[in-house]
Amino acid sequence: MLIQSYITNVIKLLIIQNVLLSSYILTETIYAPSMEVFISLIITIGIKVILLPFLLWKLVQFLHLSGRIEPILNKPSLLLLASALILLALILGQQLVNSMLHRYISGFSLGLANAFVAVLIITFRRKTVTQVMGLLVLENSIFILAAAISTGFPWLIELGMSFDILMGFMIFTLFLIRIQQEHGSFQVQLFEKLKERI
Repeated sequence: MLIQSYITNVIKLLIIQNVLLSSYILTETIYAPSMEVFISLIITIGIKVILLPFLLWKLVQFLHLSGRIEPILNKPSLLLLASALILLALILGQQLVNSMLHRYISGFSLGLANAFVAVLIITFRRKTVTQVMGLLVLENSIFILAAAISTGFPWLIELGMSFDILMGFMIFTLFLIRIQQEHGSFQVQLFEKLKERI
């Protein structure tokens, strides 16, 4: 997601990430069966794998977002920075060997590395659409961290988080439509120039 040049590819990778997140929850359900984790799995598949990608595709089609999206840094520098942050997440995960069960360390390291990459996506992208994709990746990271650190959280909390994401997506869609109507572009640089004029 970090170095993709087209918004459609970013959405496809977000869908793949949501499927992998659901498979992680499925393995947790198989390893430690619980009704709460099972309901969380169903909610995650329903909202993150089916509903949210459908809404994202509709938004991209409605706003005609098919152009290239380039990061602020060049791609090799961005990959090097991401690699360093992922290595840092793995090192931090290994430092917690004594305080966590061994099977949770990989989930913790994965969630932390994903959070670092999400922050890079938010920080080093020019278009607001991809920055919001970074926020969705960050939410996935928080979900992985919560699943790795605890033995699962109640399905009611998961349901609340999922509806918060959907409401945020709807608000984001309204803002994007309004921005396109007013300014005709989603480039952050143009908004900075507008800010300088004021």
